[in-house]
Amino acid sequence: MRHFICRINAGDQIAFVDESWVAFAAENGIPWMTLESVRGRSLWHYIPDETSRAFYKALAEKVRKTGRTLGVPFRCDGPDRRRFMKMFMVNQPDGGLEFHSVLLDEQPRPKVELLDTNFPRSEEMLTMCAWCKKVKAGGWLEVEDAVRELWLFERTRLPQITHGVCPVCQESFELTLQTADSGPPVSIAQECESAQSVKGKN
Repeated sequence: MRHFICRINAGDQIAFVDESWVAFAAENGIPWMTLESVRGRSLWHYIPDETSRAFYKALAEKVRKTGRTLGVPFRCDGPDRRRFMKMFMVNQPDGGLEFHSVLLDEQPRPKVELLDTNFPRSEEMLTMCAWCKKVKAGGWLEVEDAVRELWLFERTRLPQITHGVCPVCQESFELTLQTADSGPPVSIAQECESAQSVKGKN
């Protein structure tokens, strides 16, 4: 089970990323994302859409205020695979925060050109949920269904992807914040162990 760490200081500037984080960035087509290139830069620089940024900031404020570790599921899909992950935000004594992103499951699939950053793009914009990776195409659809619904497989230039948050993820985030003070303590090791056990049974 792969595990990636990013740490920010009290001013929300990136202070550290581990080697696994750098390697994962390179695997996802962004080899220039190294410790040297990101250290000292604001975390918010890398979260362009306002809705996701607002949730991250609310979550960070809650973790700093309560000292509790909070975790939220998300997807980090590649063109040829689905990745189911969970991000844990951990308070640090110096006012900083540590983000632990854990790859819980990975499933291969036929390549989806829409997720290939090297594929030629038009000026058209298409909204994708930053968390579950569903695409807004009338309703919110899995990317393969959206490609079929919008007939994107026939195009030589695909829309650019902009990010937002779908209603289901928005509701889930709000519940996470509402129950953060009263829920049971979160253990990264225990949650990963549980996920690995479930995966082994399937």
